[in-house]
Amino acid sequence: MGITIRRGQIEDAAALFDLARQYQTGREPIGRDEFLVGLDNVLRRRDHETNVLFVAELDEKVVGYSLTTVSRLLHAPGLTAHLQEIVVDSNSRGHGIGDRLMQANEHYCMGRGVRQLSASTARIGSFYNHRGFEAVGEHYRKILDLG
Repeated sequence: MGITIRRGQIEDAAALFDLARQYQTGREPIGRDEFLVGLDNVLRRRDHETNVLFVAELDEKVVGYSLTTVSRLLHAPGLTAHLQEIVVDSNSRGHGIGDRLMQANEHYCMGRGVRQLSASTARIGSFYNHRGFEAVGEHYRKILDLG
């Protein structure tokens, strides 16, 4: 059973769409068209790679992904990163895939000189606590009614 972590690409769209629908945190699941717009934006190469998408494969099948944004904040020195999404297919959990995705993000961030990696979760805080994260606040969300 081999786990491979690599950068995401457009050819992963169908598998990533299925995983994104498992991750759902809003009122309604994301539609395919909105997903493809988001994926296109994430995959665009920029000078400083604001979005970093890693894909996890288990025996050559996409079973997880993580999305991290790298930016500068006004209150923190240097580059910071925020783990926006991390999801492992419900049938593939317990094989260390989440660990490997976290390692890939941490390695990438350290290579870029990122001084702070943060994450928000409403589901499994113990996943982050076990990996050296500490709770420093609360996460709030408001879904805006765009009419």
